[in-house]
Amino acid sequence: MQDSPYLFPAATHPLRADGDRLMVREAVSPFGITLRYQERAPDPPGTPDPAAEGHWCETGHSIFVLAGRIRYTFDDHVVEAGPGDMLHIPAGSAHRHQPSVVGDEVVRYVLTEFGSPTQPPPLLAADAKSSQVNATG
Repeated sequence: MQDSPYLFPAATHPLRADGDRLMVREAVSPFGITLRYQERAPDPPGTPDPAAEGHWCETGHSIFVLAGRIRYTFDDHVVEAGPGDMLHIPAGSAHRHQPSVVGDEVVRYVLTEFGSPTQPPPLLAADAKSSQVNATG
């Protein structure tokens, strides 16, 4: 197989924990887009609402749900998505959001992540440098 800046082999992008309820396989393209496969487990009963505590995400995403159900809470509404559904959330504070799992099934989804024109997409804290793709082979 030839090296390509368009291919992100699973073997070089392992599934890893990002917190106690999120597993992530991440590839950062040389084109400024992050591609992720994520498995998000439901919050245990009694877990505080992150949005109520001021923990909002302002990063842009396009999401394709593979299994389970996910809820996105926005300032002015809530949307739920399930298998086969797609969402596009623009970057910026006007579109800030908070994801959560609906029900007791792990939600599995693929997303692309992008920043605003003035802010590049953030990398996950754990091992961000190793997820960079070497476009030169």
